[in-house]
Amino acid sequence: MIRKFAKHWRDSASLLVLARDQPAAQHNKYNYKVLVFKRTSNTSFMPNSVVFPGGGFDKQDASLGWESFFRERNVSNTALKAITQVDGARPYIFQTEGTDLLDRNLSLRLCALREAFEELGVLLVTDEQRQKTETGFSKCLQLPDVDSWQQKIHDGTASFQALHTALSTVPDVFNLYEWSCWLTPAMFRKRRFETVFYLAVLNKMPAIHPEPHEVQEYFWDTPAALLEAHHAEKIWLAPPQTYELTRLSFVYDIDQLVRFADKRNRKGSTLLCPIQYNAADGVIFVLPGDDLYPADYDYLSDNADLDKYGEQTREAIRKQAKRLHRVEHKDLHHQAFFLNQQPLDDHLHVQGLNGNLLQNQ
Repeated sequence: MIRKFAKHWRDSASLLVLARDQPAAQHNKYNYKVLVFKRTSNTSFMPNSVVFPGGGFDKQDASLGWESFFRERNVSNTALKAITQVDGARPYIFQTEGTDLLDRNLSLRLCALREAFEELGVLLVTDEQRQKTETGFSKCLQLPDVDSWQQKIHDGTASFQALHTALSTVPDVFNLYEWSCWLTPAMFRKRRFETVFYLAVLNKMPAIHPEPHEVQEYFWDTPAALLEAHHAEKIWLAPPQTYELTRLSFVYDIDQLVRFADKRNRKGSTLLCPIQYNAADGVIFVLPGDDLYPADYDYLSDNADLDKYGEQTREAIRKQAKRLHRVEHKDLHHQAFFLNQQPLDDHLHVQGLNGNLLQNQ
C-alpha cells in the first residue's frame, strides 16, 4: 500500500545522542554534551548544516524479518509491544499500513539506530535478557571493523539486521525515548521530510567514526554552546535543531533528563509543521497552539495569509495574539522562541518555564 503522503514528503528518523561529561569551565552547569555533525557541501538536503544523526526511512527498517530476529534472541513480545503503546498524539508517520510491515513504533527506532551507525559509527545495543536497563541509559558497542560495516550498509550490500546477526547483538530500541516529530514546511515542496526525533543517553562518550560522504566534521558540545556557535554564525542549525537544543539547554543534569524522558516517553508527539508569516523586520514561524496556526491544517497548503501582516513588526504581530507558540527569526542565525501556554504533550518548555515539571524527576 502506498502511504498517503508518500508523494509529498519522505519519512525519516533522527537520534539526539547525549553523553555524560565532566562539567566544563565555560558551561559548568552541564554534566553532558550532545553529538552533532556538519553535513558535507555535496549533501542533497541542507548541505553544510549542523544536524543530529539521522536519515531517510528504508524498507529494511520495516521488514518483518525483525520479528523473527527478536524472537530468536529471546526478546519478549511483551517488551516489544510496550514500545508500541502510546497514549498521546500520533502523527501519520507512526501509522503502520499493512500486516506485512513491522509496527512503525519499532521500525522508526530501527531507522534512527541504523542511520546513527551509518553516519557516525554509533552502534547502540542492549542485553537480550534485560532489554530495558535499570538506569535508562544505552550502551554503545565499539567495533574493530566499523568502517567496513558502515560502507556495506551505506552501499546497500549488507543490512542493519545482518550486522546485528553477525555480532550476535540486539539493537537498543528499548532505551530510546520518543522526543518529537517535525515536518518540513510546505514551501519546500521538493525536499520535505517528516522526521521523528528520539533521545538516546550514554554514560560516556563513545569513539566516533564519521562516514566521509555525509559527514564533514562532528563534535560534542553542550546545548548552550551549540546555540552560541549558531548565533555567532560559526555553524548553522536548522530550525528543529535550534528548537530542541533550546529546550534541552534549560536542563543541566543528564540523570534528571533521563528520568523526565522516561516518564514522558509514551505521551505522544504532536506534529510540528511550522507555518510562515512575513513581518517588516523578519519572519515568523507559528507552531500548533498559536493563534495564527490554522485549524485543521492539511500540511500541504501554502499559507494564503503569508503577507497579511507584512508591514508590521514581529513585536506588533505578537501583541495581537493571546496564545503564542512561535519562533521569530531576525535572520538565519538569530531566533526568539515564544510559548505562553503549557507545552504540547507534557514536554519541556522552549523558554525554560518548566516549573515543577523536573523537580520530582
